[in-house]
Amino acid sequence: MPRSPSLLGIALLAAVLSPSAAVAAGADPAKGQSIYMANCMACHGTKADGNGPAAAALKPKPTDFTSATWWAGKDDKRVTASIKTGKPGTAMMPFAQLSDEDLAHLVAFLKSKKTPTTSP
Repeated sequence: MPRSPSLLGIALLAAVLSPSAAVAAGADPAKGQSIYMANCMACHGTKADGNGPAAAALKPKPTDFTSATWWAGKDDKRVTASIKTGKPGTAMMPFAQLSDEDLAHLVAFLKSKKTPTTSP
């Protein structure tokens, strides 16, 4: 009787066949920090809290990546798409020049800034 593939086997195959999935698995927040400082800090601030030097002049205000509320329901794919294509109606321009690898590192850095939620 033929065996069906295990979930682990399927996941490994998907990682091999999908470069962005493989990159995301090895994403480095430290590499993402340098990408952030070069491309995002002016609006989102050194602490990624939405209070960069340009933020005072922007409406709506830049995203506060430290906010657990903002992260609720968001996944890497959605955040990556927002960075790559921009956000219409905001000052968030597209960063299409960033490679998939750079985007994975950047998202890993942004996720590292999220303030943990506390239970009452």
